[in-house]
Amino acid sequence: MYTTDNLSGVPVYEQIVRQTEAFILAGIMQPDAPMPSVRSVATEIAANPNTVQKAYSNLLGRGIIYAVPGKGSFISPDAREKLRNELEQKLASVEQMASQFAGAGIAKQDVLDAVERGYQSARIRSLNED
Repeated sequence: MYTTDNLSGVPVYEQIVRQTEAFILAGIMQPDAPMPSVRSVATEIAANPNTVQKAYSNLLGRGIIYAVPGKGSFISPDAREKLRNELEQKLASVEQMASQFAGAGIAKQDVLDAVERGYQSARIRSLNED
């Protein structure tokens, strides 16, 4: 389920967080569904269990997952809504960056092309996960 790239420059725990978020937003991970155990993810991606625990702690702290002692971690019922809210807040940052790009003389089409590449990259990753 999880894949990591040690050469990407993105910390492994952050890759796990981002993939979990993408799985939730895509409906692959459903509310109240169990998360894979820390140990199984660590084995799957050949990582230190502490690295996986750091990712789970991040998700737990943001309310994306919840823990049940003795049972494991689960997707929060409102995880998708929380993630969408976080993304909507980031959209305001995109508006600010667009203003900065315009002020710096970067062509609108260059900005739009960058956004399009980001969307295409996400679609390709999504297709590769199927």
